Amino acid sequence: MNILNSRMLRGIERVVDLFLLNLIWLIVCIPVVTIFPATTAMYGVIRKWVIGKETDGVFRTFFGLFRECLFQSMGLSFLWFILAYIIFLNYQLVHSNLLMMGILGVLALLFLSITVYLFPVMAHFDTKWKHIIRNSLVMAISYPLTTLLLIGILLISLYLIYLIPALIFIVGSISVYGSYNVCHKLFT
Repeated sequence: MNILNSRMLRGIERVVDLFLLNLIWLIVCIPVVTIFPATTAMYGVIRKWVIGKETDGVFRTFFGLFRECLFQSMGLSFLWFILAYIIFLNYQLVHSNLLMMGILGVLALLFLSITVYLFPVMAHFDTKWKHIIRNSLVMAISYPLTTLLLIGILLISLYLIYLIPALIFIVGSISVYGSYNVCHKLFT
């Protein structure tokens, strides 16, 4: 009976930790400019859980990682928002030209493919912007099935939140947990 209790308690503790992590992430993302550092910190906490590193609790670990990656993530987020805006603006301009829409669709898919690897790469490797982007691009192209799986995890999460808005309090950390587990296998 003790084995069952300890497994059940560990499972409940993990669900509570995921909920707290997601809640902290949501609060820190309220000022939109902190989305990238907050997401990187969430991936960092999940990374520590996956590799079995001891953490100082969800709050302390999250905010420690947030401070570590703040400036690098802010710079990368600025660049990423500009690129996303350029893709969106080009879509608005060429929406009637089928050939240009196809090219833009491929570029948008490549952009999304790189984006799903950005945060796991930033959380796992301590490197510069250009290396983060290059490594994300190489992984997106080298592992197309994994890239589709990561995009699927993201889209399913967004769809679940669309269907049941209350899931915003847990789905984010669960999807990050799943996507980092997939990426961690590629990293090792």
